[in-house]
Amino acid sequence: MPKSIALAWLLACLVAIAGVTPSCAVTDQPWTDVRLNPDERASLVISQMTRAEMLTLVRGWLGIPYRPDAPAEFQGNKDFHDLVGSIGYVPGIPRLGIPSLQETDASIGVVNLKGMLRPGDVATALPSGLSLAASFNPQVAYDGGAMIGQEAWRKGLNVLLAGGNNLARDPRNGRNFEYLGEDPLLAGTLAGQSIRGIQDQHVISTTKHYVLNDQETNRSWVNARIDEGALRESDLLAFELAIESGHPGSVMCSYNLINGQYACENEHLLNGVLKGDWRYPGWVMSDWGAVHSVGAATAGLDQESAASVDQQVYFGQPLEDALKAGTVAPSRLTDMTHRILRSMFAVGVID
Repeated sequence: MPKSIALAWLLACLVAIAGVTPSCAVTDQPWTDVRLNPDERASLVISQMTRAEMLTLVRGWLGIPYRPDAPAEFQGNKDFHDLVGSIGYVPGIPRLGIPSLQETDASIGVVNLKGMLRPGDVATALPSGLSLAASFNPQVAYDGGAMIGQEAWRKGLNVLLAGGNNLARDPRNGRNFEYLGEDPLLAGTLAGQSIRGIQDQHVISTTKHYVLNDQETNRSWVNARIDEGALRESDLLAFELAIESGHPGSVMCSYNLINGQYACENEHLLNGVLKGDWRYPGWVMSDWGAVHSVGAATAGLDQESAASVDQQVYFGQPLEDALKAGTVAPSRLTDMTHRILRSMFAVGVID
């Protein structure tokens, strides 16, 4: 090729990259086009996915790397080789350019459990969430979220299980220090700004624990009984405000029951309120060990986190069997996958 022609072609491509013309764009992976919105990009990826690949995205694992010299509980996972060391992991789809999700707790800083997840790694510790609430300062909340998000990103982590938004209802709750007090207006406002700070670093924020996980004692089977009006004016209001202003990529459902139904299979709260009334477009992940049936998928749960912690892996073979039997519609699996991918594109995890 003559140098003049090669130079002209190169210049044309540079102009195309600048957005003047798509003639030199990559066509085999059209979802890489950043001019498309997150929903369009997610749909393009899904059009090329197999059912097995979709099932990969809706099931999580513990993210502990394998180290034979570690204590038994920290020997980790031999099956995956891109683990950076975290409490949660969802395998990516390399052939489609979809990265793995590396998930970490981060209520007051990026967690490194007993120093065993990432040996030798350190992180900045912020004041507690309750101290943040005492500031009444949304900018402080944003700055704290941005700092934690940036540290997570530098460590190769792209999902923070942070955005804690449970109200202080009982002073004996051992996790009150993580949260933002008893006022839903204050809690929702500050949580929303913290979420924004995290996600501006291209790290997904997970607001949690949806909903009424307001005590740690017997949290896996306590039944929180409350009428609709009181719930919408208190705990739900805090989440609604945080989601409305922060647009978190994911919401974590809690261990407890609400009016007799487990949070992670409570169709009224997941499909009715969160995805229906609030039009939430992101995905719902379970807390670790909070799934009790494959029926959670139809109730609104999109991803089973660290599935090995549950009594059995529900979003593995049981979900595949339910899809074949028609008890879970294939369109539901598509929706679950779409919500995960959509958030990854919206926050910038993929780009």
